[in-house]
Amino acid sequence: MAAIRKRTGKSGDSYLIISSNGKDMFGKQVRNSTTWRPSPDMTAAQIKRAVKIAAADFDKQCEQGFKVDDNQTFAEYAEYVLNLKEANGTKKGTLRASRQMLGRINASLGNLKLKEIRPQHLNLFYTDLSKKGQRISGHYAYVLDAEKFKEAIRKKFGSFDKFHENGGPGCSTLAKMCRGEHCDYNLALRSAKLLGAKLTTLFREEKQTEPLSANTIHHYHNMISMILAQAEREMIIPYNSATKASPPKVIRKEPNFMQVNDVMRIMECLQKEPLMWQVVVMLLIATGARRGEIAGLKWKNVDFENGSIRIDCALLYGSKTGVYEETPKTSAGYRTIGVPGEVMDLLRRYKAEQSKQKLRMGAEWEQTDYVFTNETGRYIHPCTFSSWPSNFAKRYGLSHINPHALRHTQASVLYQNNVDPVTISRRLGHSRVSTTQDIYCHLLEEADDTARDAIGKALFGGNKKLPPRPGKQNVR
Repeated sequence: MAAIRKRTGKSGDSYLIISSNGKDMFGKQVRNSTTWRPSPDMTAAQIKRAVKIAAADFDKQCEQGFKVDDNQTFAEYAEYVLNLKEANGTKKGTLRASRQMLGRINASLGNLKLKEIRPQHLNLFYTDLSKKGQRISGHYAYVLDAEKFKEAIRKKFGSFDKFHENGGPGCSTLAKMCRGEHCDYNLALRSAKLLGAKLTTLFREEKQTEPLSANTIHHYHNMISMILAQAEREMIIPYNSATKASPPKVIRKEPNFMQVNDVMRIMECLQKEPLMWQVVVMLLIATGARRGEIAGLKWKNVDFENGSIRIDCALLYGSKTGVYEETPKTSAGYRTIGVPGEVMDLLRRYKAEQSKQKLRMGAEWEQTDYVFTNETGRYIHPCTFSSWPSNFAKRYGLSHINPHALRHTQASVLYQNNVDPVTISRRLGHSRVSTTQDIYCHLLEEADDTARDAIGKALFGGNKKLPPRPGKQNVR
């Protein structure tokens, strides 16, 4: 039974409850304590009874492993959780995004003790995020003239990569800026300074007060839930408050994919482009692989005999880490993907062309084994695998092309040709079939319409076709 000690101070009476829980590995007595304060209107008999109940509850918590730490705050524990995840091999990109979100979460919840956090605290936090003016960087800038901006970069630095190495935006961000998307105001200011120009000659600034989207708020909710779930597993708190909170519902957008005619047009226009980029785009179309997986592809993983490629790494970029090689997102990301013969023939031609370039360079050639390299054998910056298709689409008046849209297109074509979800999931490297089905649920509905008509014809002898069902918003 826990010991109870009455204490009298300026603020009134309180009771120190101490629970003894054996000895630690060094033979030292393990004691946990908490303070209980009675309500001002309680009688002496009520206090005596209530403090005994509180002591029994605390004793039970300690016996079950719930060690109440009065000094541990959410911010302190969150840092411990992220360090634990880093030690356990969580991807750099995931940790980078988590730490960025944690800054805002700690501003609201960081000083709260873990045991004090209730669903109401979280709901108030989500409500605050839903208000206008809550964006961390609501000060943006837009490029006035993309061609003028790119010409200024070439004139000053010679290439976009050199511009980036000197502090300018990466290739992916630069491509978005030149497409008319906003960038952070400070990035625009830094870019103008690097180019020796006034901000107003290259950019138009704008302040945005739009509230955060429900999807963004859900990311914060998931982050909080992950941290509290760890505390629950470690028996520091009895339950995860996030599971009882009410974040806004998310309306998931349908994935952006292209029609077969659009893909055929892309393939037609590719004939006029350098062989390496023909192979890059054709592999993205034919395999549905992620951008980083194609950027990190190595010749040792190209199987010409069996017509396949092996995915076992990705080449990624982070603003603080630079370009780095990473393992696939999940264990399912390690996979072998069959490649059509026409694309394998292109790969053979490209390998022969690269071998000739290697001979020309001699000792200056870098032995990296990457399939896609520059003229000296060095890897191609992963952001270029987004910027080149985007610029290619502009040159030929095509709809905007990005690697992930081609990945979605792969899934769409496979579904429309009655390939089963398990095969599609494995090909895309999803860890669960349900992930594939959640993302492409609209395609499954279309497939079910076909199944409905087929069963009607086979069993009921009718040829009547019903109109397709209206699209549904995927709410989670």
